[in-house]
Amino acid sequence: MPSNPPRRPRVAVAGASGFIGTAICRALTDAFSVRALTRSPARAQTPDPDQRITWRHCDLFSAPDLVEGLADCDYAVYLVHSLAPSSRLTQANPRDMDLILADNFARAAAANGVKQIIVVGGLIPDSFRISPLLWSRREVELVLASRGTPVTALRAGLVVGPGGSAPRLLVDLVRRLPLLLLPPSARSMTRPIALVDLVRAVRHCLGQPETCRGAYDIGGPECLSYEEMLRQAAEVLGLRRRILTLPWMPLWLASATARFFSGAPSAVVGPALESLPQDTVIRDNPVQRAIDPSAISFGEALRAALDRTGRHLLPSPRQPIEGQSRELMRRARLVRSIQRVILPPGQDAAWVAGNYFRWLGACCWPMVCTHIDETGRCSVYTRFPRLHLLTLQWLAEESSPQRQVYAIVGGLLSRPVAQGRARFEFQTLLDDRYTMAAIHDYAPALPWYVYLWTQAVAHLLVMRRYQGRLARLAR
Repeated sequence: MPSNPPRRPRVAVAGASGFIGTAICRALTDAFSVRALTRSPARAQTPDPDQRITWRHCDLFSAPDLVEGLADCDYAVYLVHSLAPSSRLTQANPRDMDLILADNFARAAAANGVKQIIVVGGLIPDSFRISPLLWSRREVELVLASRGTPVTALRAGLVVGPGGSAPRLLVDLVRRLPLLLLPPSARSMTRPIALVDLVRAVRHCLGQPETCRGAYDIGGPECLSYEEMLRQAAEVLGLRRRILTLPWMPLWLASATARFFSGAPSAVVGPALESLPQDTVIRDNPVQRAIDPSAISFGEALRAALDRTGRHLLPSPRQPIEGQSRELMRRARLVRSIQRVILPPGQDAAWVAGNYFRWLGACCWPMVCTHIDETGRCSVYTRFPRLHLLTLQWLAEESSPQRQVYAIVGGLLSRPVAQGRARFEFQTLLDDRYTMAAIHDYAPALPWYVYLWTQAVAHLLVMRRYQGRLARLAR
């Protein structure tokens, strides 16, 4: 009687619909069972030509969703960045959203016994001045490693491949501008890496004990400035371009120029220019030594990423479903609001939650009052007349001292929805330095534009005051 074939190890790829995630999923199918996690219902419902990849819709802001998404997985690859909106209204700094997502992922990985997480981040310069984008990537690494699962951090510079936003920015600028004026920081040096080389680095580290922990700098064979990359891009496109570096040109002017002429959103241009002022040096390590012998040059990688015309970068794998995803968000009319508060010494998320609801009545006196019953159920009312605005039910089974979850279950300001789960969460992370106060999947009952200019503004002002209150208590 023939024996059953051995079970192939399963890898979950979070952020699988991006250009890096799609390439990694394709590359892993020969040796692993691949589960591609995406926040987009449209992408999860779209059949994949490679039937060896299982797509699953997974809301990374939802801890139960993530625990289910990582069930039976041996390894995980984390490629999530919060540059794109995840709700029709998002009141949040992308850095804060990244921290919540990373903490949820780390908790779910630990709960499922995942053996290794591989995260792709950015090269960290040898400097005390680190851009907000790179520091955010570093915070994500710290949070992913904080729950006990071994973490391998692959730190790369500009990744050159079909669908990449940074190489598209370079190509669009060169294609549209006969004269390119650059700030002096465009002469800072980095090591761009081809997408295929990044994928090889992931393959090299996945499941290998010698690289299951630690950070590894990776890059291509050339050390180039952004100015030189623009020159090489012009050569690949067959265009003659004049490139001048202006010593007086500020970054904000370079950013505005790039946005105007490339059409790229500020979420793409801003982070790219933030990282310009620092040189990045790759430290010798076994992963870089493994990919070095056959690493692809910048020009060769860019040429391979162009379409048949040789003038445009191949589209992002997300492009076919972006319009559908935006329309789904518009129709759902959901809100996400996240604020990072400094945690006073010796306190936890349970303390912050109780303190917030008690403080809320005092903050909004005499218009609003709050009441908390013995089950932890919190009700918010107006005083005159007494109108029931919101009810939040404490979920004991999902809560812990480091995480408090309140379901938004009623009130005049809330409407029931079929999708999502309206909730207010308090989540402590980064060694109890911060608590994230986060509203997820909230569906306002007010007409949308009335809500935007009234309740949404009021909530943001209240949370700003509470941030200031805890900052004073933490001193």
